[in-house]
Amino acid sequence: MADFFGHNRTIKSSNQLASSEYARITVGSRVDLAQSVAANYAQQIRPIFEIGAPSIFFVAGHAQGTVNVGRLVGAGGFFSNFNAQNCGRIQPVSISGGGGGVCAAGGGTVTFDGGMIESVSLNITAGQIEMTEGVAIRVASMSA
Repeated sequence: MADFFGHNRTIKSSNQLASSEYARITVGSRVDLAQSVAANYAQQIRPIFEIGAPSIFFVAGHAQGTVNVGRLVGAGGFFSNFNAQNCGRIQPVSISGGGGGVCAAGGGTVTFDGGMIESVSLNITAGQIEMTEGVAIRVASMSA
């Protein structure tokens, strides 16, 4: 029997991608009650042009990034997982996935170095029971 839209799909239980259900976020220690994480790592690229020629040259600049984590306020109190020690430096900052799931595929670990807290946030909204807190961490390098 054909799919409603005419697609012929093969469905297997092992076709699962890495799931956030099995992800782990570490900012110094494991972040419990994590709700979101977003990581960005980039380098500046500056184009250089030559007068009278169609050539373009790219000069790569310094790389840097940010890791943003949002979580529910837990038993340890506000910002308990985001304590900056050693003059604001946080080590390690890592995101790993694929651990623990029977069908989970993919994953791996991404580790950030040179992390320093850039900002923290607290969100309390009328009509919602949960209080959420967030942290933005500026990082100097990333490895996978």
